[in-house]
Amino acid sequence: MHRTSPTQLLYLGAIGAYTLWGIAFFNGTLDRMNAAIEKGFMPDGRALRSTYTGYPLLDGRLTYLSAFYEVLSNSLTTGPRLLFLDLNFVLSSTLLWVFIESRRRGVRNISLRHPVPFAMLWNALGAAFIQPLYFYAITQSQATTRDPTIPLNEAIALFVTTIPTLLFPLFLFAPSYLDWSTYEHHGYIAKFLGTPFLMVVICVSTIALMWPKFGLVSPKDAKKPNEDKKWIVASYVMAGVIAATVHIATIIACLQSLDGDINFTRLFVPTLSKVSSLSTASGIHNGTVHASILPIEYQKLVEGYHIFTQFDTIVVTFSCIVFVHWLLSNQGNTKIPGSKNMSGSEMKELASLVVGSVLIGPGAAGSFALAVRESRLREEKPTGKLQ
Repeated sequence: MHRTSPTQLLYLGAIGAYTLWGIAFFNGTLDRMNAAIEKGFMPDGRALRSTYTGYPLLDGRLTYLSAFYEVLSNSLTTGPRLLFLDLNFVLSSTLLWVFIESRRRGVRNISLRHPVPFAMLWNALGAAFIQPLYFYAITQSQATTRDPTIPLNEAIALFVTTIPTLLFPLFLFAPSYLDWSTYEHHGYIAKFLGTPFLMVVICVSTIALMWPKFGLVSPKDAKKPNEDKKWIVASYVMAGVIAATVHIATIIACLQSLDGDINFTRLFVPTLSKVSSLSTASGIHNGTVHASILPIEYQKLVEGYHIFTQFDTIVVTFSCIVFVHWLLSNQGNTKIPGSKNMSGSEMKELASLVVGSVLIGPGAAGSFALAVRESRLREEKPTGKLQ
């Protein structure tokens, strides 16, 4: 079997762009949302919030994004919300991954040094489209070849930032579980869209608190060059535990629920004909409690965006597997000469990532694998072929 390659991430980005926006265009989902935005009301009669910042151009974009996120995170359906919850905890993990990579001493590229704009882009345009391309950019960097270490004060700040970062999806889902109004829900969704910037604020604030001890950037200790490693590994492990908990809870819900809106096929397998097959006599799913009271146009909107989430989940999962496996196989960012085929150990690692992504989710499987990779990065290797 051929080794995983960064080029595969480019293909996945192209697939993501089509499966998210191409399908949403062809099945009428974008037209339905545009019609709702123009009227100022969802098809079920709920008013859309249209003012967030006072700047019309920005508010117009936030109105569209808040409506999209609200359809998938409100309490009117169960299956679409559950999958969207799982996906957003995966994306919180990947946000942590790219933030950790950005803090390595060897990073020179400004776009890799400051990943926040790209994280905000994948929240706005779809992770399946933007994230594989950003992962590709990381694979092209020689940062870990130069110096994989992270200043100690930044490593500690990253650890402190980990839990808030992983809990950012609560901005999306807490309002519906707490039965807040649609207006308030939309406001918290807008706040969620800015959480990558909030992550930086938390990290920088933590660094500022440690200023008296470390200064702006703690110098590298020649006697303990890898003193940052335990903090980075702890961050990855914590991310893995939280993402695994959410994914396992999703799987258990699929196994235990009697609601037909929550099962493996309904959650994870896209049915492209579902939007067009809905009629006024049908519900989103026979098991959905709310389906009978939802207007048909709203049901179609939910189905269209659920398909969007399903493809988002599929492409993001493959992207995480390819990205993490390539980093593991290359001990960082160093190209390995020789055969294009995988070694036995590389195949085992790929199999572990695939199985792990199914059982505990790609966010958890990738986080645990990157914790292993962190130790490999700090090992001294001889010149030549990496083992």
